Formats: sequence, structure tokens, C-alpha cells
Amino acid sequence: MSKEKVIIILCDTLRAKSLPHYGNSRNTLPNLARVIDNDFIVYNRAYAPAPWTTPSHLSLFTGLYPSQVMETKTSFNLDPIFKTLAELFQDSGYRTFACIANALIAKQFGFGKGFDTFLQLWLPDPGGDEISLKVEGKDRLEKIMRLLQSIAAGDNRMDVIKGMRERIHKRYRDILIDATLSTNKAMKSTKRFLSENSSQQVFCFINLMQAHNRYNPPRVTRNTFVKRNTAHERYYNERIPLDHYATGPFSSELIEYIKLKYEEEILYLDLVIADFIDFLKRSSLYDDCTLIITSDHGEHFGEKGHVQHHFSVYEPLTRIPLYIKWSGKAENHDKHINSLVMLQDLYTTFLNKLNHWQPCPESSFDLNSSDKRQWVISQLPDVTHDIQSCKERSPSFSMSDIGLEDTTLTAYVFNNGEKIIENGNKTLCYNLNIDPEEDKPYSTSAESLKVIKEIKSSL
Repeated sequence: MSKEKVIIILCDTLRAKSLPHYGNSRNTLPNLARVIDNDFIVYNRAYAPAPWTTPSHLSLFTGLYPSQVMETKTSFNLDPIFKTLAELFQDSGYRTFACIANALIAKQFGFGKGFDTFLQLWLPDPGGDEISLKVEGKDRLEKIMRLLQSIAAGDNRMDVIKGMRERIHKRYRDILIDATLSTNKAMKSTKRFLSENSSQQVFCFINLMQAHNRYNPPRVTRNTFVKRNTAHERYYNERIPLDHYATGPFSSELIEYIKLKYEEEILYLDLVIADFIDFLKRSSLYDDCTLIITSDHGEHFGEKGHVQHHFSVYEPLTRIPLYIKWSGKAENHDKHINSLVMLQDLYTTFLNKLNHWQPCPESSFDLNSSDKRQWVISQLPDVTHDIQSCKERSPSFSMSDIGLEDTTLTAYVFNNGEKIIENGNKTLCYNLNIDPEEDKPYSTSAESLKVIKEIKSSL
């Protein structure tokens, strides 16, 4: 049996703009850059189907656009009717393995479909199922007392104890506060799986939260780009990102500080992924390995007045890195692809590579085919939840305060560099070839509006 390994390392919230291959003057990949230049294809114009986790992963796993696969605008579920990327490999005789750090990509939402092993790193037992405790009570003390009463009464005692353990674990091992432990666990677990299945065909999907807010770089990379600022730390840790919109914008000094901490988190990703590649080489797995390093969406650090991944489909959020080393291909070396590609194009690429019987969706293109995309689309299905959160922070908050015409945003990027953002009945047009920062909007032509109408009807 072939020993081929297909491994996708998805670095949650890793934007292209912060990496040296995509224009960052700071080398945030000092170890990986050399390996990428020697062994990987760099896709210069890769886009996320959505600027946040759930719809982007739904597209990756199904090959469809968010509007085609989401049950509702606010759905977190992967509908079981869809054949997933993992199932394509499973059907083809591959052992399938996932190591997930983001709780939005959980087994309870259907993302475990097609995986023989599905580890959820926010749980004390990553390989087990999550227990959701529903306890009524006016405050935390009353809820605790009711849980203890349930244990004493013997009502689902083991589930209650397990659920309490999970709550305590998530509280004191919160990946959103410090992701380093989960990153280390993910890479260690993946190495173990590969070692145990070295003679098998395997597909691995790894979701890492190292570059996700809140930024808390480990000691080995901390203070590389910026020294700790106690005042900035205190202000940042006492607020939620939506305060930037609801109660007053963060200062440019604070945003720059946060951005440099984010890039120190990327430095740690560089270390652990480079170490993982060394492991593949030492284990004689590298040559037979297709290795993909990518992201589900990007992040804002003050661009267009935004922070994090809220209320936007601008380039810092929608343009993502995509590096691929195909197994056994010499043409990987120093190759840059300038055609438009999307994250969900991996679906049809592997569907064809595996000669799977599943029909190719029109929304996904084979990266190795001569048939190239004429346009990409990034969809932000619904911002209602964030709007409500802003109103809770500031009752006078309004969508119009941040230039929103509707609760849905859509961005279209065309081969000629034209980008159109649809915001309710309003459209903004940019020429990314001469205006990559999207600073100079101009009126959308009637011809472009007609094309957008055709695209929408096809979806």
C-alpha cells in the first residue's frame, strides 16, 4: 500500500499580509521561509470564502460557498447530507485524523464526519465527546449547588461530573487566552498518529489557534518585535474587541502593539511547523507527503478603521496564505501562482486526485487544472450577533456608525484586479492592482453590476 500522507495545517486567523511572502517586511517565518522557498508552491492570490471560522471551514469541508452550505445565516452545523473532504479520503482507503483547537469546529456541530480520530483540544479528554450541562440558577453559586444536588441524587452522575470537569478545564486552560499548550498538544498528537501509521495512507487536518486573539506569545518568541507595555496590556485585557466599535476606537499605538504581539504568535507557529517538517524528514515521510499550510481567514489591525475580524470583507480578512508541497513533485521549487484560488478549491483538487465518484461542485476548482477561476467571492453571512453585542456595550450604537447598510457583506474579486464590495444596496469598487490598501473606491460600472447579478443567480 502507498505510504502517501496528506496533511493540512490550518492556522486559524493567519492573514497573508503578516507573512514575508505576501509583503511583510518583518520576517515572521525565519525558519519556514527557507523551506517554503525550496519545497513549496506559493499561491499569491488565495482567498477565504468567509472572514470568520465557521462558514470558512464549512466551505473547505464541502467545496461549496457559505451561502450554499449554511442551513441558516447563523448556523454552526455541518449538515450530514454533504460529502466531506475527510470522507473523500476515508472512501479511498485513507486513515483520517483531525486535531482541532477551535471549539466552533466541534464534533457536536458535525465536523467529525469522516474522521476516524477527531481530537478536540479544549476538552480534558480530547478524544471524548463534549458534555453540555444545562443548569438553571440565578447566579453561579446556585448553579453549583444544583449540580452538587444532582450528583448526590445520582441523576446522570457520571455525565454531571464529566461536564463539571470539562467546565473547570476550559476555564483554566482557555485556548482563547493562551493557545500555546493546545498547539504543542496538536503537533505532538499528529506526530504520534503519523508514527503509528507510517505504512498507511493517511489524511490529517490540524486546526491551530496560536494566531487567534487574545495574543499571548510564549516566552521563546515574546518581546521579539515589541517589549511588554503594562498600560497597553491592562487596557487590552479589560476590554473586548467590539469596544473598538461600541465605546470608542482603540488608539493607533495600542493597535500597533497588538499587531506585533500577533506577529510574535506567528513566530511560534514558524517554530512548531518547522519542527514538524523536521520530524517528517527524520521519519522518512516527507517525500511521500503532500503538506498544505493555510488559514481560514485573516485579521484587521486598524486597516479601514477595523480591528480583529468583525464587520468587514476587506483584504486583510479575506486574503489568506496558501503554501502547498505536493508529494514527489520537483516543480514545487520556487514556484509562485498568481491565478485566483479559494480555500474550498482543495476539495475538488483532492476529489480528482483520488478519482472519487463524487461529482465536482461548480464552486470548487482543481488547483492542478488548466481551468482557472475568473472570480472569487467572500461572504459575511450575518453580523447581527456582533451588532447586538455592540448595543449591549453602548445602547446608542447603530449599524450606520460603522458604515453598514445591511447585516450581510459580500466581496467579489476578479482576475483583472477589480474588487467590488456589496453592502446592502451600496457597492464599493477598488482596483487592487494600483490600490491594494483599498483606499480609493470608485463607482461600480453597469457591466460589473450585471456580472455580479449573474454570479448571485448562479449561487
